[in-house]
Amino acid sequence: MKFLATTSLMLLCSTAVLGHFTVTYPGSRGFDEDKEPQAPCGSFDTVTNRTEFPLSKGFIEIDSGHVKADIAINLVLNQNPTSADFTAAAATPAAKVSIAQPDANCLPVDLSAFAGAKDGVNGTLQIVYNGGDSPLYQCIDVTLKSNAAAWDPSKCTNAATPTTGPTPSPTGSAGSNKVTGAIAVLVAVTAGFLAL
Repeated sequence: MKFLATTSLMLLCSTAVLGHFTVTYPGSRGFDEDKEPQAPCGSFDTVTNRTEFPLSKGFIEIDSGHVKADIAINLVLNQNPTSADFTAAAATPAAKVSIAQPDANCLPVDLSAFAGAKDGVNGTLQIVYNGGDSPLYQCIDVTLKSNAAAWDPSKCTNAATPTTGPTPSPTGSAGSNKVTGAIAVLVAVTAGFLAL
C-alpha cells in the first residue's frame, strides 16, 4: 500500500514540475501555471510594459519543463492586439523552434525580414509551446528596435552545451538542472512519507 501511495505521489509531483514553461528573458506579461493553457496569452490579456526587442539577432529565453517541445513564436504588430490578431498571426509565425532538452533554451527570433517589422513599431510576441499535452501560451510586449541598447545577449543560454555568445542558436551556456533538483526533493518527500 505504501509503495502504491508513494509511486502515485511521485508521479503527481513530477508531472507538476515538468508540465509547463516559463519565459525568463525578456520578461513576459505574467505567469500563472493554472492559466497558461488559455489562449492567447495565458490569461494575461492586457498590454504591459514594452521591452525593446532587436529586429535582428533577437531571442526568447525559456525554461522548459518538457524534454521535447515544438514552439511557434507569433508576432502581432498592433498597439493593443485582440484574440483575432493572434489567430491571424499564427498563419505566418515569426519563428518555429523544436527543443530537445528541459531547462534553459534560447529560441532565436530574427525579425529583420518579417513583413511590417521596423524600428519603433510596437508589437506583441506570442509563444505557443506544445510539449505533447496541450498548447501553452505566454506573451511579451515589445517595441522593435534596430539597436536595442538595453538588450543583453548573455541571457541567451541553453542547459545542454557549455558555450555562450551574442548570437542565439540551438546551443548556449550551461544552465541549472531544475529537474535534478526536483527529483531530489521528491526523493526526500518520499523518504519522509515512508518513515511515517
